[in-house]
Amino acid sequence: MTAGGSGPGPGALDCILQNSLWGEEAMEAVRYVDRLNEKYQSLGFPPYQWTINEDAPLTPLEKPLGACRVSMLTTSGASCRGEPGFDPDARNDLRLDAVPSDWPADGFEINDNYYDHTDANADINCQFPIERLRELAADGVIGSVAPRLWSGFMGRIYKRQATLEKAAWLADELKEDGVDLLILVPACPLDHQTAGLVARTIEEAGIPTVCVSTGRDLSAQVKPPRTVFVNFPMGNAFGRPEDRAQQRRILIDALELGVRGTTPGELVDLPYDWGRPVTVFFKQTTREYQLKK
Repeated sequence: MTAGGSGPGPGALDCILQNSLWGEEAMEAVRYVDRLNEKYQSLGFPPYQWTINEDAPLTPLEKPLGACRVSMLTTSGASCRGEPGFDPDARNDLRLDAVPSDWPADGFEINDNYYDHTDANADINCQFPIERLRELAADGVIGSVAPRLWSGFMGRIYKRQATLEKAAWLADELKEDGVDLLILVPACPLDHQTAGLVARTIEEAGIPTVCVSTGRDLSAQVKPPRTVFVNFPMGNAFGRPEDRAQQRRILIDALELGVRGTTPGELVDLPYDWGRPVTVFFKQTTREYQLKK
């Protein structure tokens, strides 16, 4: 199926779950772990010490999707216009902004040098489908949108214990909002590890989660509780700008996995085709610049 198609109809995730292909040849996914290790070793740095988990927590979703209150976390560097922007080269920045669920889709600014956000600048729903989530609530697909969505955990975060503590704080905020399900959408490569750690912590606190990944190997090794993988470029987790049908379909796929995913650490390959080879975006850098950061 090409990007831009409406995607499978309701209930099609049953077939995807049964026929999910784990081999890289099935989706020709970018090997981000290898690419990043090669990049930074070429600058004289040792191999990065990734978090690798063999199992995952899982909290069953006890409500039907149509009765669930849903929130969403983006790591895209999107801030509400009028608020200070994120540091585009953020390192160990645990800033986490609450985003009012009725915030206008054209009311964001993106500051993040770790992925290509050209399309997200044109349509935030490519990476943070705030309008699609509201539409699903209006259509009765979900019960409601939580009063607060979230933006943060962006950039390079190496302090893992601090990340877990911040994630525990977020879990308390989600409980205060009555959230039944959280969708997490990492943007850049290292965000995938951070989002996975956050999802695991929130799941352990009793709130089901689903990650929407564009870095298959990155998600597979950190093992969030539930993941849908979309073989699209980072920055386009939900498709191209203004492709509302595709954005909606991928969001529904993620939500449905929240209901139907019963295997801890499950990773489901969604059957969408970008239509051309996925472009890998790495900021040009030097060893001196990295040491200065």
